[in-house]
Amino acid sequence: MATGSQDDLDRRIKELERETREEQLRQLKVNAKLRWVTPTTLVALLPLFAGFSLWVLAETKQYSEAYQALKDKVALERDKETLQKQKDSLNLEIGTLLQLKAHYAEQAKQLRQEVEAKQDIMDKTYLRAVFLGSAAVYALDHVKSLGPGPDQTKLDAIMMDIKTLPAEPAARLQDLFSRYRLMSTIIVPARESASSFRQAVNLIPASDWAKRLRPMPAGSILPGRSVMFGDGPDGDRYYDITEGRFLTNDEAKAAR
Repeated sequence: MATGSQDDLDRRIKELERETREEQLRQLKVNAKLRWVTPTTLVALLPLFAGFSLWVLAETKQYSEAYQALKDKVALERDKETLQKQKDSLNLEIGTLLQLKAHYAEQAKQLRQEVEAKQDIMDKTYLRAVFLGSAAVYALDHVKSLGPGPDQTKLDAIMMDIKTLPAEPAARLQDLFSRYRLMSTIIVPARESASSFRQAVNLIPASDWAKRLRPMPAGSILPGRSVMFGDGPDGDRYYDITEGRFLTNDEAKAAR
């Protein structure tokens, strides 16, 4: 029991001695470090400290500028990517618009061709209607120019004379007389209808050049042709109703 206590005491003493030596060594190190820190040493180290500080400042500034340049580069790259995306989007929109423009231009071209084709049909129909209406009025006016026909008394007398003829010539004259009476009945309303028809034809939305053409009796200007004529930059122009076209200069030379 006494031996164990002695061993503990010896160990404790050794530990204290070791700690004492370690503390002494530590104090020696601290004293060694502080021994050279004198005013003269500090004055001598001032240029070194100043240079070191300037170097640190320069390095810090350079690092800061490099960092800022890197940030600016990243920002520029990001802006470049954004602008590229916007450019691609605009190019896509422009391409789409150009396709739509081409599509609608083609549709407009087709529509214009359809309108021109329909207008051509309308112009030709208008000119034929004007010509035929004028021809009808012209023909009816020829009958009207003969003057008033015989009155009813004379017609009755003619019928009595026909009855005195032999059967065959009487039948032929009777047929002719019936046709005359029918013609006399329908000629006035026929001319009125033809005149109304001409007025209605003017409501057709024909082209201006077609409206300016004037009808003439068939064969009156060019033999064998039904034409209408109008003023042109080089003189009269002749439009063939049957063929639906203007005559060439060589064809129009025979015009009376």
